[in-house]
Formats: sequence, structure tokens, C-alpha cells
Amino acid sequence: MDVYTSSRGIANNPQVSHLLKTNKVRLLSFLSPKLFAKSKPVLVGWGYKPNTLKTRELAQKHQLPYWALEDGFISWLNHPSQSKPYERLSYIIDKTGMYYDASKPSGLDVALIEQTNFDVSRVERLREQLLKLNISKYNQARCEAEYWPSWLQGLKQNRSSCLLLVDQTFGDASIEFSGGSEKSFESMLSWAIERLIQDEKFHVIIKTHPDVLLGKKLGYLFKALNELQLDDDLTARIHVLTDDVAPSELIAIVSEVATVSSQMGFEALWQNKVVTCFAWPFYAGRGLTQDLCTQPLKYDRKKASLAQLLQAALIDYPVYLHPDTQQVCEVEAIVDYLQAHFLTRDMQCELLAVPNVSLWKRSFIPEFVAASSKKINFRGPKENDVALLWGMKDKASIMGVDSRLRGKDVIATAQINNKTWRIEDGFIRSVGLGADLRRPSSLVLDDQGIYYNGKQSSRLESLLESYDLNAYEQHRAAQLIVTLQESNITKYNVESSSDVAHFITQANGKEVVLVAGQFQQDLSMQFGAQEIRDNLTLLQQVKADFPQAYIIYKEHPDVYSGVRPGRIDESKVFEYADAYVTDTSLTDLFSITQRLCTICSLAGFEALTRGIAVTTYGLPFYGGWGLTDDRCDFPRRSRVRTIEELAYSALVLYARYVNWHTRRITTVESTIHTLVCDRPQTMQLKTSWFARQSRKIGYLSQALFKAQGLFRTGSRS
Repeated sequence: MDVYTSSRGIANNPQVSHLLKTNKVRLLSFLSPKLFAKSKPVLVGWGYKPNTLKTRELAQKHQLPYWALEDGFISWLNHPSQSKPYERLSYIIDKTGMYYDASKPSGLDVALIEQTNFDVSRVERLREQLLKLNISKYNQARCEAEYWPSWLQGLKQNRSSCLLLVDQTFGDASIEFSGGSEKSFESMLSWAIERLIQDEKFHVIIKTHPDVLLGKKLGYLFKALNELQLDDDLTARIHVLTDDVAPSELIAIVSEVATVSSQMGFEALWQNKVVTCFAWPFYAGRGLTQDLCTQPLKYDRKKASLAQLLQAALIDYPVYLHPDTQQVCEVEAIVDYLQAHFLTRDMQCELLAVPNVSLWKRSFIPEFVAASSKKINFRGPKENDVALLWGMKDKASIMGVDSRLRGKDVIATAQINNKTWRIEDGFIRSVGLGADLRRPSSLVLDDQGIYYNGKQSSRLESLLESYDLNAYEQHRAAQLIVTLQESNITKYNVESSSDVAHFITQANGKEVVLVAGQFQQDLSMQFGAQEIRDNLTLLQQVKADFPQAYIIYKEHPDVYSGVRPGRIDESKVFEYADAYVTDTSLTDLFSITQRLCTICSLAGFEALTRGIAVTTYGLPFYGGWGLTDDRCDFPRRSRVRTIEELAYSALVLYARYVNWHTRRITTVESTIHTLVCDRPQTMQLKTSWFARQSRKIGYLSQALFKAQGLFRTGSRS
């Protein structure tokens, strides 16, 4: 299909050519009409902007289709001014009109009329999550509630009756084409003042754009307000808000919203607020709003419930592109992607000092922490800096747990103030071992402790104590567990598949118990073990606790690959176990196992997600929540959790993921998909010395400029 446009921005945007399934979007020229008869192209433009007028006239003259492009209603991770044009998350491709054109039906109207796969449960879940995450069209970091103007905080605390008036920028196409004008804003303001006169306790908030006051753009309401002569009482109850407050948070504290044609009116409907319209935005005239436009609507709009409108506007009408792949996806994938970035904003600092980490770790740490810190320093922390430490190595040094960790880590720790974050491998890490220099796709960042230190609280433990999942998150967690099961993804994904059916034959009806060995000098053992502190003692205890079981002992990958020391002699293993396995896949073993026993191995969490009973002999992060048979006490953990809640907290809320093709934060689902694709090409336990050194050189080259001191991240969400 040949596509023409008068916009260089559209012609140069690879997302547009991809969506329109054409090799190139061509720019119109004076020669173009001569080619129209042969190719019968499609003409495209950005909505109904003034610069599209000639293109639309040309399409009408030559009886060619004109397709209007626009942002979807959830379209940007940040503000467009902070983004590239090809970073849009969604597009509208309207082949019949445009949603803000009230003179004729648009593709949105068609979607409502042809709505066949209406799913009210899905829509309600989506609406709930949009509100929980404060998602809007633009999703830059907003002004936190503690920094709101004092008058706004007061209105929220007093639960005052408020009307929100939404200003818009001068010349916005949605105003003219929805039947609005400057008089519409004047009418809206006059109507609001009448409300103030009628109720002396009533307040009006005017939400205008900061650029209006700065003189960069013109608005309507601010100008109209300055032209009025109001008494002091009325003036005191009219508040102009220029701070960048999240629309959903602002809407939540008001009782009503009035607009000419802003999307904020649509978002107010998400919260079931009373919405009054002074023009005909796409959501007006459908039985959901109070419509005070003086101009009649020029066509009969289909009445709709809020759920029907939400499905049409957020699911059926736009096209979403996943930032990792630029492939078409569902709206939920975009919501999850936004959440992944929002979560990185929960931990913020000006400068993050990362002392004493290897050069190869310096090559990947910045991508994980870029959204949390403006600058990264790979030297020691100074006063007021936040120190980022790898796991619990500093504590291990001081305690004398591992003599190899003495020296520079102790010095670094002595310099560190109480602002300390910790970083460690995530639960779905890579295809290959970290010890074999395989770059992680997932890390965890913790400002309270670290998940494997069961002797003190961590950010993950706090989440499991306090965070409640809504219906959307429950549904996502259940799907995530199914994905883990079907993909056979674990932390390292290194073992090859093997036949394990013979173990069932050998067990001869006995319960099959899998004992997961651990690297005994690993910090997770130092901070997660209690009385039982080594694999051989674990085996002995499991044999005592389950004397009638068929016991399979699985050695840790780092140990049997030769990367780490500590392998148990086979003769010792067979004193207590019936079988000893090394590179047999954990996921294959899960298929025949009824119970897994471990001190604190991540294998216990992976077993829980496969529906396998788990007995713990230490203090793993997944113990103490009512899901495991625990032989140690967890006095801090008071709640009973489901496996969905555990999986969601650990894999979605706690861990961070980076897509190494885009080098940006992504979701656990996208990471699983990437690892599944990578696994067949790179799945080997330990590569050759040459391959390992080649990777080291590559990572070293990436780390060189980061190793010189300050690294400006430049990619804060």
C-alpha cells in the first residue's frame, strides 16, 4: 500500500510506516497527483490540524481515503516534550473521521456500534488498575501530594465540595471540532461562579497549563477570570492550579468536573464523577454526562454504559505498540510497562554512590538504577549520598563471615551513612550463570535490607505485609504463574532437558522429595540459614523427617559446573539420598516431585509456583506466609498470603527488569519472552575460557566511561 503525507514528522516516524504496513510513507509534492491514478494511495495526516487541510482537500478531490492519526488516550511514558516521536505507546488510526470531530461519526463510534466481544470483567479490572496507578495520557513523574499547594492539601483534608474546571490551550483542534469556542469557556466559568454564589462553602479549582502563566502558550479560563470583577469572598474560593498534579489524584478530591472537550472529563468518568460538558467531546451525548453545549450535536450518537465506552476507547479503538518489540499488543501490556517504570520512581536520590563493584557489574548497573538517581558515582559515598552495595557483602565482611570479603568492603562500609540501598540478582535472571559473566535481565533494589536476609526486614517483606492486590493484579499474577509453568523459566535457565520418568519407577509409589543444594559460602546461606547451615546436614535432616520418601539430591549449578567450590562426595550423598543429580533440569524434576526441601534456595519459590509442597529449614523470603512447611519461626511475618500475592510481590513489585535491546526498564512478562527466545542459542552451563574472556572485554568496554566517576543516566522515567 502506498501512503502519502504532507508531514515530515509522520514520514520519518518508523512507527507509522510499521503500523500502516508500508515500506515508506512518502511526502506529497506537486508531482504526487500524477501518480494517484496508478497507485490509489492513502493520504494520512495528524488528526485535523491546520496543516492537514490541504491533504484532506487533496484526498477529497481525487476521491482517495484520508486516515487521521492521533495519540491514543494512554500514549506516553513521559511528556511528549521529553520524548521522541517514535516513543508513543499508542496511536489512533481513524479511517472515517476523528474522535474529537462532533460533525460526523468517527472510528470510535464505529467501534461502539460494532462492539461484539464486550468483556465487562476485563474492562472493570482495567479501570481499577488505571486508577490505582494514576495512569493518564501523559505519564511523567508528577508533583507528589506532600508538595501540593497548601490550599489544595487543605481542600483534600477538609473534603470540601469542589468543582474542577479544566482549561485547555488556545487553538486545540479538539475545541473547534467538538463544537466549542472561546465563548464555551466563558460560559463554563460563568456557570461555575453561579455555583459559588449559590453555595458559600463551594470551591472552584481551575486547572490550567503551567505554560499559560509562563507566557509560552495561551489558555482560556485564566484570561477570562482576570477580566472579571469578583468580590473577595468569591475570589477566595477560586483556586488556580498550575502544579503538575496527576489528573486522577486531582479528580479524586473534587465532587464534579466541568470541561469543554478535555480528556480529563473522560478520566473523571472513570471515577464516576459528575461531568459537565460545554462542547461535544467523544464521551458526551451518550447518557454519561450533563451536556450544556449551546450547539446541537450534528449526528445521533450511540448511548453507552461507561464500561462499553471504556472498551471502545481504550481497547478497541487505539493500536498499542510494545516499546520492547514495537509489535502490536493489548492495552494491559502497556499498563504493565508503565507500572514497571512507575515502580522505579518509588526510590529516588540525587547521587547514588556504588563503591567497590567489578567493572563488569558497572557495565549493567546504571540501566537498572537510572530512573532512581540523577547521577551515579562509582567512587565511595560522601555525606548525603545514597550508597548502593551489592547484597550483604559489607555486613559479611564486618561479621567475619567470609574472609575473602575483608578489606576494601569494610573501608567502604565505614564511610557509609545510614542512607544505604542494596542490589542483588533478581529471581528471573538470565540464560547462563552470573559467575560465568552472563549479564542479568533482572536485579532487585532494596532500601530496607535484602530479600535473602531473613534476619531483618526487607522491601519485599514490607510489600508482603502491606500490599493488597486488586482484581487486575490477581488476574495478572495468575497468568504470570501459568507463563512460568509453560515456559519452564527459572533463575538461570542453564540445564538441558532430560528424562526423569525413571525416578518415578525407582520410587515405586513413595513420595518423591527433592532436596535443593546451595552454594554453602553464598551470602543467602549466611543470612538465611539457622541451625542447619550446610547441604549435608540438610540431607541428614530431610532423611530423618521423611524416612519413607524417595529422596533426590540436586547439586547447585554453580557448584557442579565447577564455578564454585563445595561439591559433596557422592558416597556421602547416597547415605541419605536415593538419587544424586547435577545438570538435570529443575523444571523437569518439578514434574515428578511432590515435595521440595531446602534451607532457603530460590528453588523453593519456583516449586511453589508449580504447585509443589515446600519444606524450609531456614529463613527464605517465601517462608512464613502460610504457603510452606516451615521448621523455623518468622515472628515478623503476620499475614497469610496466596501464591498469586507472593509471585506478584516478588516478580512484579520488587524486582526490576531491563531489556538489553532497548536498554530500558521493562516487565517480567517481556523478560520471560526474551529469555525463552534466547535460551536455545545460549543455553550452556559454563562456556569456554575464550568465550568468557570475550564477554569480559565487551563488558569492560561498556564500563570504561562509567568507571571514571560520575555517570549521568539521562533516562529517568
